[in-house]
Amino acid sequence: MKKLLFLSLISGTLISTSANAQGPEVKPPPTAQQPPAPQFTAEQQATMLKEAKEKQIPMLVEKAGLTNAQAEKLIEINFEIRFGAAAALQGLNDADRTAKLAEMKATKEKKYSEIPLTPEQIKAVYAAYEDWGKSMQKKQGN
Repeated sequence: MKKLLFLSLISGTLISTSANAQGPEVKPPPTAQQPPAPQFTAEQQATMLKEAKEKQIPMLVEKAGLTNAQAEKLIEINFEIRFGAAAALQGLNDADRTAKLAEMKATKEKKYSEIPLTPEQIKAVYAAYEDWGKSMQKKQGN
């Protein structure tokens, strides 16, 4: 039994060592002439928004305690911010990107409060999205 345990330990070490020996894939640093972000047609955007609403509204109603109307408006805001971010963040350096992201987050939270959502509901929304993201990662096997 000790030999079997020792051999499995050695083989496990060899397997993990050989898997890590290749190292991570190194990507070249981004250049100033990056290809433009993919542009979606209005029809594609409408389809993506519809699919997002179908998937996310039940989750937001259940986990964050929002009404259907509040959840729908929240998803529309998120969709608008994300598509704006794709264009606005392209080609920025790290410092400018961080500042722009902070500005976009503040804009998003301001729009959330205009739905109207209370600060507690906003926290519940963030927690619901975090849980949803974790469950999606588990489904994908990551």
